[in-house]
Amino acid sequence: MKSSWKQIYPWIKTAVLNLDSVESLLCQVVEKMAATFDVECLLWIGMEQGSADALRVYGTPQAVQKCAANLGFASCPICHTAHNEGEFTHPTVHLFRPRSLPAWLLDQQNSPHLKQLDNGDLVVPVTSRGTSPAAEPKGMASVANSLQFVLQLSRSLVKVPIANLAAQSPGQALPHSPFLPFSNSPIHGWTLEEIESVEVICSQIGLAYSALYWRQRLEQSRQQAALIGRISHLLNSTLNPDEIVGRIVAELGYGLQCDRSILVNLSQQPVNILAVWDHPERQLVPLNDRQVNQGDWQNVVDLFKHGGASYLQIGSSEPDPDPLQNWLAAMGILSVLLVPLFIQEEFFGTVALLSYQRDRVYLLDELQTVRQVADQAAIALTNAQHYQSLWLKKEVLLRQNSTLKQEALRDELTQLMNRRSLERELEQLSTKAVWTIQPIFSVIVCDIDYFKLVNDAHGHLIGDEVLQNLAQRLQSQLRWGTPAYRYGGEEFVVILTETALSQATDVANRLRHVVRSTPVQTKIGLVEVTASFGVAQQDVMNDQSAWDVLQRADRALYEAKRQGRDQVQALNPSA
Repeated sequence: MKSSWKQIYPWIKTAVLNLDSVESLLCQVVEKMAATFDVECLLWIGMEQGSADALRVYGTPQAVQKCAANLGFASCPICHTAHNEGEFTHPTVHLFRPRSLPAWLLDQQNSPHLKQLDNGDLVVPVTSRGTSPAAEPKGMASVANSLQFVLQLSRSLVKVPIANLAAQSPGQALPHSPFLPFSNSPIHGWTLEEIESVEVICSQIGLAYSALYWRQRLEQSRQQAALIGRISHLLNSTLNPDEIVGRIVAELGYGLQCDRSILVNLSQQPVNILAVWDHPERQLVPLNDRQVNQGDWQNVVDLFKHGGASYLQIGSSEPDPDPLQNWLAAMGILSVLLVPLFIQEEFFGTVALLSYQRDRVYLLDELQTVRQVADQAAIALTNAQHYQSLWLKKEVLLRQNSTLKQEALRDELTQLMNRRSLERELEQLSTKAVWTIQPIFSVIVCDIDYFKLVNDAHGHLIGDEVLQNLAQRLQSQLRWGTPAYRYGGEEFVVILTETALSQATDVANRLRHVVRSTPVQTKIGLVEVTASFGVAQQDVMNDQSAWDVLQRADRALYEAKRQGRDQVQALNPSA
């Protein structure tokens, strides 16, 4: 087949208008070059980003296999579906990252030029402009001709003439190309006409790539600016902390188009995933805390805590994987971007963008966006602490106002806060966004000893008098703003915010003494009463919510009853 740029030029003209991404262009470049020149083709791109992780390669199947035999894969190839278009039949294109780089590619980064390798492959660099570096003003050549990508074309050398660029007939000029070397080296397996066609095609592809690349970057910048704006608006909204954190993670995942976005609390054991967003078009295995091990993240924690990195891009297919990379591989995750999150200069955790379908490498402006979002998430969590404090103060003020709403939250008999009010506070203390960063709280559960005997001996009216009297005694011994709750029957609950177990135990002992110190005056005379108490402190490592703390306080109360009543029992956080 006589190859000519005229066969491929009409496609280049329409590519900028019709294609939706740079990736689509690169895939089709490989397809068109392979079909037009009857070659196996590799396209190397990402060198200009200055990071080995950014390098990726598109190629036809046979060329990819050859590359794998020489260099190995850092990530498994992703297959792009083959298709037919017009007169061309396009082979399947694979995308992969090589484990190592060929020496000739490093040479192309320093000095882009057309070159034939020892194995016969033709190396064609594509730069941002189609003029010779030698013709550029001093100091401007590297800018004007920055390397965009490199084509590696491989074909059989049988029955193909030799294009000796320095041995042309008299009067025949060399093709004007920024790629051709000024040497006497012949190009084996390629005609002069084909070399000229390659030069024209690559020049036009470079322009098409630049137009698509900057159009795509402009749109990405616009979307990222809109993303930061939406998240800033979230911080000023009236949503509760869990909703805000969840929305931030969702906005980030959608804006950066990853497969899954999560916010992980690494400040405590075990690791706690505060929020998860999954791409709506992906069918992903659900994440839960059981799949996340603190030890897997230890290297990351140490690195971020000591300021060793401002972000990490980690792949699962490394030659010597650490525990986190093994976890990624087990979960089917090809790569992850981790950005640390600090609250009031203390390391808290990380924002993680997970990629399941391809080994994703993020651009510099995308990394800057993620870092800004991480800072906003830290602000949201700091605000959540303030929100928690303000909510509790608001509850205190509301309890002082005798409104109909508050009457509905009080126990009619004892005038303590009722079970519904207790559930509201437990739910507030269980807010996931602040669970590990709020001050430690403790729960006291109180139960009147042998209260059934009081009811059986004296009747329920006397029993009600005893309940009312004890309720007043309990409330009178608590600090201002700390309510006692009637949990049910003869059982009461006290929640002590910003209070550790030892202090809460002292409070419980004070309450026990005030209950037993003076008999209750009733219509039938004095009734002696004692009570048993159970105390538990929030355990951020093992408790999932404030309900868990209440249940442990209940177990402590049962132990106090079992050991003879009229006493205080406390369960340590690990119990």
